[in-house]
Amino acid sequence: MDHLSTDEDQHPSVGLEHLTLREESLPVFVAAAVAGGADSICMSVNHPGLQDRRELSETLSRLRASDIPIAMGDGFLVSPTAGKAGLDALRRRLDVLAEFGAPLANTCAFEPDPDLRRDPGCVEDVLGEFCQVARTAGVDVLIEFTPLSHVPSLAAAVGLVERLDQPNLRILVDTLHLARAGEGPDDLRQVDRRLIGYCQLSDGLRAPGISSDYLDEAMNERAIPGTGEFPLAEVVSLLPRDVVVSAEVPLRGLQRAGVSPEERARRILDGARRVVTRARSLQ
Repeated sequence: MDHLSTDEDQHPSVGLEHLTLREESLPVFVAAAVAGGADSICMSVNHPGLQDRRELSETLSRLRASDIPIAMGDGFLVSPTAGKAGLDALRRRLDVLAEFGAPLANTCAFEPDPDLRRDPGCVEDVLGEFCQVARTAGVDVLIEFTPLSHVPSLAAAVGLVERLDQPNLRILVDTLHLARAGEGPDDLRQVDRRLIGYCQLSDGLRAPGISSDYLDEAMNERAIPGTGEFPLAEVVSLLPRDVVVSAEVPLRGLQRAGVSPEERARRILDGARRVVTRARSLQ
């Protein structure tokens, strides 16, 4: 077991993912994360605010003033049919990431068509090329699995990462996608911990299979960590101690009820930190 300070054990580091407050402007998201007590944030490289130089400048100023790091850049979509244009688009998003100084780029082979056969092999070439481009830029790459993508499960992600054998490629574990893929702690326990590079934390019901509202759940209405049925503490206890654990909990219901971004962030981060504290006691 890695040694951590007493302070880290009592107040574990927890981040906040951009999807949680994606409807807000970038400065509001950063301010809410800081007010809620986040230790890091994830920033989507596809947010429209990045095209507004004034909003971007204000965001960078808030980041410098708050001294909160951007742990990861989200939104790097890999497609088996995009070809050179797709790789060029990924390169441009790396340039955005460089402006924020984020060390990780999260990729996903999103494919929501339920009738299409999932095939991790179809994105091997573009993901491998992107890993090499990112490595030159000093950025590590994550692959996020979800039943809504060509990499539908933890098992599929492990196989893909092992086949590509890229030194800067690891797996992002999203606890919602882990549950919806029919996987859990027993599956994670079989994985070499060195392959895991990041964790997005949310909760939910242990519903069997993939329901028709899975995409809506993922994008709009997850449960605050510790308020659902996922075995979150056990999952987190199986991660490397230095892996970023960051809450990804969009709460459309609370937003529509008028709960402020700061209060939503606080509730989410408090719940996530309690889960991580319980996980530490299991290690």
